[in-house]
Formats: sequence, C-alpha cells, structure tokens
Amino acid sequence: MCVSQQPGLGDNRQRHTLREHVPSMALSPKWSRTNAGAILEDATVRSTMGRYEILGTLGRGNMGEVFRARDPMIDRMVALKTRRFDLVYEQKDLSYVIGRFFEEARIAGNLIHPNIVTIFDVGQDGDYCYMAMELLEGKNLAAFNKVGSLLAPETVCELIKTICHTLDYAHGHKVIHRDIKPANLMFTRDGVIKITDFGIAMTARADKTTDLPVLGTPSYMSPEQTKGSKLTNQTDFFSLGVVFYELLCGRRPFQGRTLYELMENIRYAPPPPILKMNPSLPAAMDVVIQRVLEKEPELRYQTGAEFADEIEQAMQGKSIAVTDIKASKKVDLLKAVNFFRPFSRREVQEIIRFGKFIKYDRNQVIVREGDVDTTFFVLLSGRVRIYKNKKRIADLSKGACFGEMGALTRTARTAHVIAKEYCIVLKLDFKVLERESPELRLKFYQMFLKTLVHRLDDATRRLSLKEDESEPARS
Repeated sequence: MCVSQQPGLGDNRQRHTLREHVPSMALSPKWSRTNAGAILEDATVRSTMGRYEILGTLGRGNMGEVFRARDPMIDRMVALKTRRFDLVYEQKDLSYVIGRFFEEARIAGNLIHPNIVTIFDVGQDGDYCYMAMELLEGKNLAAFNKVGSLLAPETVCELIKTICHTLDYAHGHKVIHRDIKPANLMFTRDGVIKITDFGIAMTARADKTTDLPVLGTPSYMSPEQTKGSKLTNQTDFFSLGVVFYELLCGRRPFQGRTLYELMENIRYAPPPPILKMNPSLPAAMDVVIQRVLEKEPELRYQTGAEFADEIEQAMQGKSIAVTDIKASKKVDLLKAVNFFRPFSRREVQEIIRFGKFIKYDRNQVIVREGDVDTTFFVLLSGRVRIYKNKKRIADLSKGACFGEMGALTRTARTAHVIAKEYCIVLKLDFKVLERESPELRLKFYQMFLKTLVHRLDDATRRLSLKEDESEPARS
C-alpha cells in the first residue's frame, strides 16, 4: 500500500499521520442535508480523483461516495471511497479527522487476509480524501437480512464461521473493527465473504487510548459501546451475533421506536429466542445466540474459533453445554445468604430472571476504581478484597453487598474489588431494577439501608477500639 502524492498537486495532496492526542469534536453547524447533496453533486460531476478515472457510482453516504474507478497507470479497476470532511467537522478538528481517515488505510493495509478487503492506495485531492480499494463484485449481507430474501441457514453459518476466523486474525494483530454490520460484509459473486470498512477500527495497544466520540452503527452496537465503556474483542462478536440473528430469521434481536429505546434494549433486554423466530433451526442454535449476545463481555465467546466451533456443533445437531448455573442452584445460592432471606420465592425467581450470576477466578477484577456504572453486586460464595489507591482496605465474605452506593449516585467507583479466591457473584443493574415491581424495589432499598446501618455500626466499633488503644494505661 502506498500514499498517493502526485507532483505539482499542491499542499492539499500530501501524506497524513494520526495525531497522538484527540480533541473533543463536534459536527460543524454548517452541516445539513443540503451540504450532503452538494458534496454528492460536486463529486459526481468530477471525471477524476487524483490519478483515478471515475466511471460510475457504487454507493453513497453522508460524507461522500464510493465510485467505480480505473487506475490508468496499471489499468486496474478499483472501488474509490471518497470523503469530504471540511463540510462536516469544525475547522479545528479537520487535522485529526483527516488523519483518522488515513489511519483506516494504514490499519486495513496491514491486514493481509483473503477475507478482508485489500487497500491499494490512499491520497488527497483538494478537499477530498480518497481510498482506492479492491473492487468487489457482489452484494453486501444487507441484501439477505429480511424475510423473503434470507439465505439457507447452512450458508449463513458457513459465512459467519469464516467471519469469526477472520476477526481472530484481525484481533491477533491488535485490531478491533467496532462496526461489524451487514453493509460491511461483502458476499462476492464467487462466494467469498469479505470484511470491509475498518474506518473506525481501533488498535488495541496502550498508546491508542482515545478515539472518535461516535463509534459503530446503533442497531449493531454492543452494550459496552452504548455506554462508552472500554472495548475488547468481544464487542465485535456481539455485533456479529446481531448480524447472525437477523440473517437466520429476518429481524434484529434488539429494536426500539426511538434511539433511546433501542439503546436501552441493547443494554438490558434479552434477545427473543431465535427458535421462536425460526423454528426450523437446530435447538442448540439458541444456546449459541444467547451466549454471543450476553450483556457482559466476559460471558461471550472469547475467540472467533470458539464461536465458530459451537455454530458447527449446533448445525450438526449436537447439544452444547450451558456454562450458566442451573436455576435450582441459583435459588440455593440466593437463599443461603442473609441479604436475600427476606425475599419471597416469587421475588427470588424475579431476581434470577434479570440478575447475572458470574463466576470469578482468583485475582480477577470485579469492580474497577474510577468506573461509573449502575450495577451493584452480592457475593454468593467465596471472598473478595477491596483496594483503594493500591492499598488493601477490607476483605468481604459470602453475603456481602458492594458497589451499590456508586451505582445509586451514578458516581465513580471509589475502590477496586478483586476476587481473593474462586467466587460467585450476583450482578444487578439499578436501571433494570427500576422496571420491576415496587414491592421488589422496596425490599432491595430496605436491605441497602440495613447494610448501611451495619457498616456504620462496624465503623463506629472499630473507631472506638482504636481510641481505647490510644488512651494511656491508668494505674
């Protein structure tokens, strides 16, 4: 891959590098649909872009077009992706945004794989940035995600398995795509699936800690993307799980009448069972779907190979072991701790329905100091240790509740909580709890109050003991 720089093109045709520090960015107030039309009209009437001859339009977006073009130097047909950033972003942000465009080329250009689109060249012509890519003949998967146009389940599974292994390759190079969706998955005429558009891809290295403020396409975002949380490889698997779901049944697992409702459903609502949407699928496919669409990243598949392997098992009619704790065991765990003793059996069943039972091995981090979240925890077995500013504060054992104060007040966590040994923790979310019955919410608040009183009493007792120890002995 090379960066195009033609002699005599002036200062606007030059190489670009990504800035280390990312400014806060906002869309330019001059941006409008009228400007979008102007961009498209301006680009459409051009006959060339850099050295490339424009032959036709392949697709359009808010910031530019993708053209069918010809490279006259080597007589090669290419897809020419163009962007006009100056009418979209503030002047102060242009340097970063343009650099980010070229970063996409650098990231994708370093991923040499038969199932990732090839980048040939990148450059700038006047106000336009462009990228010359492999021209793919075929359709993206958006052509096959609606009832009446679905591919055979066997074909879908083979495509998803290939994408799984391709993502493993990208993740192995420390790259997270972050925008897996049907429009970015090209199914060529010769039956090859290719991942396109690493435009918001993230290099998962320590020196890449900041990025664009808007990342991903809403319907395919992972819960952690909607919250602006740190992303891992599992965000790509969640997005791919959404694609997988709709390719199998013709509808997305998470929907909403508004963007807010959609985001809420992605974060908190369970996906409808896939077998209800498509009863012809193997029974084990529901286990695969439910796992890849888990709200907690650590509960999803950790690698694409693992995801692909379970898809294969499901299609062969084999059963897949469910790693979750059995319902009867969950009841026993809850009723064995004092926190849940006042709750009725019906209320316990409600908690099991919306709570997450998570297993942690020794030294795994459960809560991170500084995080802002609406979740809290009840320790059902084992022990955890509290650290503040890298200093040990306390150890908690079975039945302890933690994280509720930060979750209630929506403030940053004040300490780390780390598993001291293997333990099982119930993770609950206040935003989900708010949807439950008033009686259940009241019982939780009563238990929080009791916990707070107990902590204050314990703190007073410890303080009293210290004062006694500090008094001089009397003769």
